[in-house]
Amino acid sequence: MPWVIDGNNLAHGGDRELVRRAALALARAEKVSIVVFFDGAPPPGGRDREPLGPVEVRYVPHADAAIVTFLDRQHGRGWRLATDDRALATRARHAGAEAVGADAFWRRVAAAGDAADERAGGSDVGGAIERLPDEPVRVPRRRRK
Repeated sequence: MPWVIDGNNLAHGGDRELVRRAALALARAEKVSIVVFFDGAPPPGGRDREPLGPVEVRYVPHADAAIVTFLDRQHGRGWRLATDDRALATRARHAGAEAVGADAFWRRVAAAGDAADERAGGSDVGGAIERLPDEPVRVPRRRRK
């Protein structure tokens, strides 16, 4: 089941990058699409929509309204919203989506990391996610001759 993430809510006003990385890990482990909504502007040099394979990050003025509009357009059914915002969860349920709390999301992320560790023969996938660089790494272009 694809996810919609109330990014700032799950970040508790803190590290957006942690939510981004968690969404990527969960999307890869569960082989699902995830759309993350953050209130406010993207990081400097970023775009309003950031496609990251199975994850799309959207930076919007009002995430709650954008989430409800998104779910209404998707007819809600088949989507799972992760948020601790009770009012938003209620609106999402009225749109037909399932709503779960932040704890349920973080438990799924942890389980995804544990399952990935087992598949990789005990490698530390969760630790590898934590060690990802804060900024995207750009590969320099080769000069034409």
